[in-house]
Amino acid sequence: MSRMLHELSLLLLQAQSTGNPTGLGIFRFFAGFVLVMLIYGSALLFTYWISKEE
Repeated sequence: MSRMLHELSLLLLQAQSTGNPTGLGIFRFFAGFVLVMLIYGSALLFTYWISKEE
């Protein structure tokens, strides 16, 4: 599952053109960025949840 999300985020972050980006390219970049932040945020929340004492 993690491998699939990693591949999806890499596909979304790859823009077609850097000199004159299209609206779709900008959307794909930000969608990939949000996906990467979601993955890292969920990993941090998981480590917090697993390490807290009950």
